Amino acid sequence: MSWDWTHLKVESWWSHTKRASKLSGLLLLSGLAMLLHMIVPFWQQPKWLQAEAIKDSLEKSIRDRR
Repeated sequence: MSWDWTHLKVESWWSHTKRASKLSGLLLLSGLAMLLHMIVPFWQQPKWLQAEAIKDSLEKSIRDRR
């Protein structure tokens, strides 16, 4: 097994790291918000942490890379 570095030809390592950090942070926060919503059902997540907003953010990130 070897490392596949070909995806870094399109963008720099730093740009890739920033984008990956932003998306992973967003996914972790939304997961925590869902757990909190499960425990406290009447609490509503902020709009930017709701599933539809997360989907839109991921789709935008994929479109921007093309």
